[in-house]
Amino acid sequence: MSYRGRGRGGFHPNNGNRGNPQQNIDQYVAANSVPVEILGWNGATPDDCVRFISRKCKIIVNRTSVDPATGVLKGYVKTPKEADELCTWSGVKFAGQSLKITKGTSQDALSTQMGENSGGSTIEALTQFIRSRYDQTSKLLNLSVVSQDPTLVSKGFFASMTTTSKFFPALMKVCRELNLDVTSIDLSGNNLSDLATISSLPPTFPHLRNLSLVNNNFSKVRAFETWKHKLNYLRELVLIGNPIFSNPMNPNDQITKVEIMRLFPRLIVLNGEIVRNEQVLANILTFPFDEPQPMFFQDEEIQNMSTNFITNYYKLWDTNRQELLVLYEPNSQFSMQVDSVHPHIIDLKPQGYHGNTDFGYYLNQSRNLARISSAKSRISRIATGQEQIFKLFSQLPRTRHDLLSHPHLYSMESYRFPQLNGIMIVFHGTFEETAPPDVFDNSPNDSGPKNRFSHSRNKKIALSAKSFDRTFIVLPGPNGRMIVASDLLSIRAEGGSSAWQPSGIPKESLNPPPNAAPAPAAATPTVSDLPPEVKANLSPVQQEILVKTLLETHLNLQYAIMLCEQSNWDYNQCTINFKNSAASLPRDAYVS
Repeated sequence: MSYRGRGRGGFHPNNGNRGNPQQNIDQYVAANSVPVEILGWNGATPDDCVRFISRKCKIIVNRTSVDPATGVLKGYVKTPKEADELCTWSGVKFAGQSLKITKGTSQDALSTQMGENSGGSTIEALTQFIRSRYDQTSKLLNLSVVSQDPTLVSKGFFASMTTTSKFFPALMKVCRELNLDVTSIDLSGNNLSDLATISSLPPTFPHLRNLSLVNNNFSKVRAFETWKHKLNYLRELVLIGNPIFSNPMNPNDQITKVEIMRLFPRLIVLNGEIVRNEQVLANILTFPFDEPQPMFFQDEEIQNMSTNFITNYYKLWDTNRQELLVLYEPNSQFSMQVDSVHPHIIDLKPQGYHGNTDFGYYLNQSRNLARISSAKSRISRIATGQEQIFKLFSQLPRTRHDLLSHPHLYSMESYRFPQLNGIMIVFHGTFEETAPPDVFDNSPNDSGPKNRFSHSRNKKIALSAKSFDRTFIVLPGPNGRMIVASDLLSIRAEGGSSAWQPSGIPKESLNPPPNAAPAPAAATPTVSDLPPEVKANLSPVQQEILVKTLLETHLNLQYAIMLCEQSNWDYNQCTINFKNSAASLPRDAYVS
């Protein structure tokens, strides 16, 4: 009797599981049940970090999630051996930061080990500790030498490495619930060598002014890199008693000071020494204009053209994108990029935005040059011509832009683009995603082997509000129509509109009444407006160049003439020289 071929559809030891999906799921979970925790990943998205680990460490991390209270990326690997091997990669660089990888716990150590086993409520114990360490008068929270606090020790907060690692995130969570007004924190004597265990401090107290890290174990400046752009109001930092400042006379300490100042832009006092002039710094960080303006137009003609274009364009963008194709020619280009690490607005999102904004519908088509280094991929992600552009349009979610009902959410700059005899329109704002894309192609435009760790087609991607920046180069076409030569779209987490809203004006007042008359356009200079003594010394061509320079730069007459003379009355050179020197010009160089 021949047994050949019995392997095809015949007896399989695991055939009994094929009809039981739940059992397959249980087996999958059981095979991926060793927890790991990752810090320092938030220079990119969680999915980017997981894919990086799979490529770099050859270990697959499954069932990932982000703890919104601590910012910890949690996941599971197959075996304890894989967990041990992954921990050896702790310190590897990812997206400009060092990953800290540790073994996790399969249950909440604080609630189970401390809450149940200590005979009291964990939250109550932490609340009492915080209140005993908080001075309301000085707004100081004293968290020095916490591991030696008798109450915390008796409650079992430092009984093991697991409970110790959970202590500070839980402490910060209680601080947020208590809504404490804290401007100073003392973390001295806690044997800290990096910021991993206290990573939740910046989102809890983003406006912290004074911080003491005396008598800890910080040895390198790069330990503070993870707090870059996070404590933007820190005024005083004390690091005395750390190896990073081993010898006050060591010349390397001066380099260390400069590096720390770079990470904290408003730092005035370091280790008791004044390292910046506070008054000069305040002047530098003060916005140089009296009031921000949401709209800028080079002249009235540009205002009318760009306003009509944007209004009609976004009406079709939200309702029927196919009708927009008449604006694009065979050589027109469109590209889109995701800015997932744009500094978030602290006041709006104190917990950060990485865990709340899903860019899944955009990432595979994103042409972010900071992330994509392959020339082939960069080229393939530019859509050229109507067919390619509409294909990419169809792969983006449906949207709603409230231009008419909420104009304060948008800002626009528009000016002439003389190189192509057109105009440039830069449009900023916020939109709501209303529906998934008409066509969701999970694979990027570039060819090549597909990454098996890419987003699953069955993954549900959350729709949300997002902010955007979009730049159009628009050219005049035949029969008075307009042609889009270049279209660049940048998508980022929702950031609000406070950057261009005048201070002291409530949002509701920014909506004009239905029958309000349009604001008069600002007067624009012409050749006839030039003083006679100026015109007498200039040729007609130079007079035209001077007027164009006045319009372009908003310099006063004296500085505009200086600019033209130094540029040999070459308008293009004027533009280049102005851009190179604008930051150093005094305020009185501009028209008031």
